[in-house]
Amino acid sequence: MYKLRYSKASPYVRKIVLAAHHLGIENKIDLDVADTNDPADSLRSQNPTGRIPVLIKQDGTILFDSRVIMDFLERESEKLLFPKSGDLRDIALTQAALAEAMIDSALLWVYAGRYAGDQPVPQLWREHHQNKLKNGCDYLEKNIDDWLSADPYAGAAITLASCLGYLSFRNVYNWSEKRPALSHWYQNVACNLPGFNVTAPDAN
Repeated sequence: MYKLRYSKASPYVRKIVLAAHHLGIENKIDLDVADTNDPADSLRSQNPTGRIPVLIKQDGTILFDSRVIMDFLERESEKLLFPKSGDLRDIALTQAALAEAMIDSALLWVYAGRYAGDQPVPQLWREHHQNKLKNGCDYLEKNIDDWLSADPYAGAAITLASCLGYLSFRNVYNWSEKRPALSHWYQNVACNLPGFNVTAPDAN
């Protein structure tokens, strides 16, 4: 068994668990809740930055971040998340990178409020990341029909599904408004990914 330090609310954790479901190895992963806000949590001895997800292998080897963990899980299964080589691999990794960049902006938007303390939430910072999300979603609306199919290479679709799900979960950005093509993709591709419902984030 592998141990995954996780929080169900994390889009990067969801990406890993969805990947495990696609690869058919979800039963080989033991989920272990990590408190990223607790300095005493052993997470900080596993990843010095205190970020999740972290995967602990049977021999105690520790892996992070989500891209590294996805690569490892892919090598441990008989299925693929991304094409092995060539132009198709470049396309798939670039698509996943776009979704990851949007996740990063969403997280920074959330953290702006969470760590403002007794100070006003920095609206300029939030608007900066809202604009990045708007541009990303506008691009997706125009190009989602070219997104790599989830069968057999689900890596990019999993990353985008995790991204859009998080945007809705945290009410960061209304990505579906006036974007019928992207909404159609979400309902017909993302929602049909193995494990999609069981990996939905909990409020915390």
